[in-house]
Amino acid sequence: MNTLGLPRAMSYYYMYPFFSAFCKAIGVELVVSSPTSKKTMDNLEFCPTDEPCVAVKLLFAHAKELLDRGVDRLLIPCLISLEPKNFCCPKFIGIPYMVQNALGSRARVFSPQIDLYHGKNEWHRSFFELGEELGVSRKTVTKALSSAWQAQRDFEDYCVSQKATTEKAYRSLLGTGCGRNLSRVVDPATTDHPDVGVVAVIGHPYIIYDAISLDLLNKVTGYARVVTAEMVDQAETRRQMDSLLEGERLWSFEAQILGAALYYIRNRLVDKVILVGSFECGPESVIENYIEEEAERAGIPFILLTLDEHTAEAGIVTRIEAFMDVQPIKPIDSAPSVSPVFVPGPRRELMVLGMPTMGYLDVAIRSALTQCGVHTIKTPHAGKEVIELGKALAPEFVCLPFTITLGQMRWLLDHGATHLMMVGGKGKCRLGWYAQMQEQLLRRLGYDFEMIIIDSPLPFGERWASFRDTLKHTTKQASWLKILRSLYFGYHKMAAIDKAESICHRVRAFEVKMGTVDRAFRQFVRRIERASSTESVWHLAHEFAEHAEAIETLDTDPVRVRIVGEIWVVLESHVNLHLEEMLGKSLEPRVWVDREISATSWFHQHLFPNREANARKNQIKQAAGPYLGADPGGHGHKSVGLTALAKQEQMDGVIHLFPFTCMPEIVAQNIMIRLGEELDLPILTFIITDQTGEAGFETRVEAFLDILRDRRDVQEGTTVSRLHLA
Repeated sequence: MNTLGLPRAMSYYYMYPFFSAFCKAIGVELVVSSPTSKKTMDNLEFCPTDEPCVAVKLLFAHAKELLDRGVDRLLIPCLISLEPKNFCCPKFIGIPYMVQNALGSRARVFSPQIDLYHGKNEWHRSFFELGEELGVSRKTVTKALSSAWQAQRDFEDYCVSQKATTEKAYRSLLGTGCGRNLSRVVDPATTDHPDVGVVAVIGHPYIIYDAISLDLLNKVTGYARVVTAEMVDQAETRRQMDSLLEGERLWSFEAQILGAALYYIRNRLVDKVILVGSFECGPESVIENYIEEEAERAGIPFILLTLDEHTAEAGIVTRIEAFMDVQPIKPIDSAPSVSPVFVPGPRRELMVLGMPTMGYLDVAIRSALTQCGVHTIKTPHAGKEVIELGKALAPEFVCLPFTITLGQMRWLLDHGATHLMMVGGKGKCRLGWYAQMQEQLLRRLGYDFEMIIIDSPLPFGERWASFRDTLKHTTKQASWLKILRSLYFGYHKMAAIDKAESICHRVRAFEVKMGTVDRAFRQFVRRIERASSTESVWHLAHEFAEHAEAIETLDTDPVRVRIVGEIWVVLESHVNLHLEEMLGKSLEPRVWVDREISATSWFHQHLFPNREANARKNQIKQAAGPYLGADPGGHGHKSVGLTALAKQEQMDGVIHLFPFTCMPEIVAQNIMIRLGEELDLPILTFIITDQTGEAGFETRVEAFLDILRDRRDVQEGTTVSRLHLA
């Protein structure tokens, strides 16, 4: 009989009924790892990197336990999308590939994909492939999938109808549990003791029901009755999410958590709310803000408990004790419980528009808007003032781009902006939720403004109308001819600057007097900002190219360094401490930077693709495929693909940049460990925070370049020796 091992982590706590029923129906024995223990905690180091949240580390540890028991074929599903309009968190998408890359040839990871976003046929294919490898027919797999979904629905219905925790439901329906004893959790609506308080403990079950929670639920039940997210019907959670702008597009599991919290709070079913999260949990940083504001509006005390492998039990006990002593607060208002979380305030007639920066993209956008008669304010770069303005409002584990763009928004509002413009486009990354969260936080401070969210026009059939209306509103109802001409003008400014930066990458590696091309580039950007026509833009670009070619150079034999990572950190030189210029100032070795990520390349690969961009996009995707079989969002897939191509494209090393808690890049970093070893390619990773210091940053860059120089010297020495022998 075939045997597969399922780690008792992450998807186990959501979809064990599904995979248990599926394996049973196809005649496969499913072996689940033991509940988390001290030995499990000792195995957390099996995770190659320290950046993932503790849930990911626990899955690695449980996989190690299964391997130690002789189970070398693991079932770790790739959960891409469980509903047609949203996705799962990037860690659920990337985890099977992270584990497979860490294990190498020591074990086989089967990673069937569930992807309802792209339709039934797409994700069924991966289950058919799994069945084929296990010697099971397509007909049997199809029947097994039907049985599996029924088992999953039965589990979810049981939790709602019986007001049962995941632990209780697993024991009742499947004869197994999560390793915790939570029999005291009951339905507050049917209690015979109305004088006892009710506390909603909201969070991922893979934290709440795992030993990592330090028996949190039973600690809380010592003070009050407890309810959890899985006790709320999904139809009700969806209704709650519908009250939020594009709430249906929030990550699947987080939508259940947030929807349940809103249901409990808005219907006054609880006296207190505890949100349980894990350190570095990206989605939790999004839903936290909504729960906190709704609880404050209702006058219900709220607390966030963040856990990881270093959390001490004494600290948790103290915080729970203190929180249980907190008395209800006066509700902010008496608005209906189904009102939206945020409501735009009154608008001034004058339109003064500001926007966050990303590299030099704001130069192009401001120019396009000016052509349409819109007054704009130039945004300051990420200096100390901007960072402090953002940090004062930002949730704890939100990423640095959110914090700095929020700080820029505050600065703009303080300097006369009446309208803010921010990108939308909700998907796997948090970026699509920035604008809503930032508007919510800024309104708490009393700012009166309009947030204009520019969402993707794709797919055209669904989103073009909304995109069109937003574009007309942003340009003060300019004619379509003027809008198209302005966008064309802005695009050419963007393309000209990106092309000039590419020239700088090459010239820096050879120029005699370092900094010459950088001074010319800064002057070029200032002139591009003032340019008033497309013709003048390309005249300036031609002048810059000629000037750069005329710079005196040396034959320096530079090393080639590829920069990959999260696009905002890669393009924001004030955030990455001017890394490209730093590399360009290296004397020994000289460095030729390769940075393919740019605003123009993104534009051509995602919005208006051309043949060259499509070919390169497919090449990167194919290169990433053997290491990362599904796109986790953001630029994570591209980071892996560009790294996989680096060796054959004559790169000597790779520098990987991403902000702290960036979920797609955490997935990529984990996989790039194996890539570096397999390709014998040095990879330097920088995780950027507001605390990243220039001295330590520069020291690490210098050490990395020393490694590249020494490796090149050894390789050249070997080549010379071979020539002498010949």
